[in-house]
Amino acid sequence: MNEKLNDDSNENLELDPKDDVSGSGDSDELEFDKEHFDEIVREKEQFRSIAQRAQADLVNYRNRATQELEEARRTVKFGLLTRFLAIADDLSRAVDSVPDDADQNWSAGILLVLRNLENIFEMEGVKKINALGTQFDPYLHEALLYEENEDANEGEIMTVIQEGYSINDRILRPSRVVVAQSLNVEETLADELKTDQVNEQEED
Repeated sequence: MNEKLNDDSNENLELDPKDDVSGSGDSDELEFDKEHFDEIVREKEQFRSIAQRAQADLVNYRNRATQELEEARRTVKFGLLTRFLAIADDLSRAVDSVPDDADQNWSAGILLVLRNLENIFEMEGVKKINALGTQFDPYLHEALLYEENEDANEGEIMTVIQEGYSINDRILRPSRVVVAQSLNVEETLADELKTDQVNEQEED
């Protein structure tokens, strides 16, 4: 009977070949989980990168939209101010040409309108360009005439025909001026041209 019990015990100790003694199944499962985790991390980084680029694009778009809006406002503002400059010119001419026997209330009214308009220009940052007696600058001035004058320096502005204005370092309208030039400047230029031609011939 004891022999029979021993045989039964040995049979119970025999292992089924299908059983995984080494635990390789758990190892495969862990490996799969690690690969799955790595894939999730990569996808997360990709989504984060996409979100960051989208956010940067949105910020850049907002900045460009703001700049374009400000530029549009400045353009409209400059256009309106430029039109009002013509009205200021007309009022200035009216004030300068008021006859001596004109009604004082009438002339004072025109002067008051001109002063109010100039105050509006000042509040908007519009400044008059002081051109008379300065050197000609093509950025600030527009030369309508050149006049020979021995008492003035070459390029000096002798007369302001129309006042110029600027706003925030930008020119609303250049000053239209008369510029001094040296006496016989045309003859001087012709002599310089002849001299250059003679020098070229000698070099050849």
